[in-house]
Amino acid sequence: MVANLGDLTDFAAEAAVTIARYEVKFVLSPDLMSKDPFCLDNLNWDSIPYGTEQIDNVPDDRRGIYAFCICQESHVLPEHCYVMYIGIAGRQSDRSLRARYRDYLNVRKLAKRSPRVRRLFGEWHTLLRFYFAPVGEEVSSDELEQLEKEINSALLPPMSKGDLEADIKQQRDAFL
Repeated sequence: MVANLGDLTDFAAEAAVTIARYEVKFVLSPDLMSKDPFCLDNLNWDSIPYGTEQIDNVPDDRRGIYAFCICQESHVLPEHCYVMYIGIAGRQSDRSLRARYRDYLNVRKLAKRSPRVRRLFGEWHTLLRFYFAPVGEEVSSDELEQLEKEINSALLPPMSKGDLEADIKQQRDAFL
């Protein structure tokens, strides 16, 4: 029961710490999410928890697309994951998924990233999963970049602000 203004101040401060700092705006457009086809017909996604323990499961000899998702496994909660960021490994290079993932394990490199990316790792690193889908050599860098734009445009992950299809980027920038 609130008894005085000091109690209201305490309540507001506690709510900010408990709830507001974790608020993220998602855009969940049925039309964009159901867009098909993508420039590739199929991807085989796999994932590991964020950290170094299972890094050997990430291909060191393949380029590909990746996502950082917030997931909490539970015996009570329904299965869920929030796609927060989409990127590619091998942008105009042969850089592997593992090499790119290592960038996200390097705190000094993370500190130089956008505020959104720093927030993602600062707030949710304990719940992050690294999803990755390797592609073969037959997929060009241009196709990989196009796929990144298509997936970002379909899901509009809140921590990915670039690499969208031009028309979707303009529409998104009108509201965010």
